[in-house]
Amino acid sequence: MKTFHDTCSSRREEAPSYECAAGRSIKVSLLTSAATIWGFAFVMLWLSCNAARAQSSDLPTNNIRFRAVDVFVDSTNKPLAAYQLEFTASTGAKIVGIEGGEHAAFKEAPFYDTKAMQHERVIIGAFSTAAADKLPTGKTRVATIHLQTTGDEPLRFEVQVKTVATVEGRKISVQASAEEKQRNENDKASGQK
Repeated sequence: MKTFHDTCSSRREEAPSYECAAGRSIKVSLLTSAATIWGFAFVMLWLSCNAARAQSSDLPTNNIRFRAVDVFVDSTNKPLAAYQLEFTASTGAKIVGIEGGEHAAFKEAPFYDTKAMQHERVIIGAFSTAAADKLPTGKTRVATIHLQTTGDEPLRFEVQVKTVATVEGRKISVQASAEEKQRNENDKASGQK
């Protein structure tokens, strides 16, 4: 009966032998072959990592920016109970988030289509059933829209009024506007003003 030691010993003796150009016989063991394969794999991995690093260094590093745009509705002296607005940003901008406004009646994020939000255009809307004395009058921020932009192009946007109402659903005439917040996270991180 063969033992484990005998089997291993016989395998070492059976390693293939090759004759090199100098006329010497070379025995190749399984261990040497595995080490060669692993070494080759590590070298290839290292080379591919360096190639990827070289390619990524050719790309501009700060071309993606995050910006915030405040959306306002000015209902003059009438209480604002409901609104629906269309926000459109310049081509290449992607809407990444929408948050509510400053007044308690519109503190929650407005309603919007999540699929439309992922592009440069979205329709937002909100309503409140609060009493007239609990609703905002005059110019009030109803939402903040967060955008991701690429490149150094200036951000252009517009807001169009679809419909607006006061208490009891009566339509009113308003002015809608939008203003980009002056500082964004990229500027804060790099210390720019």
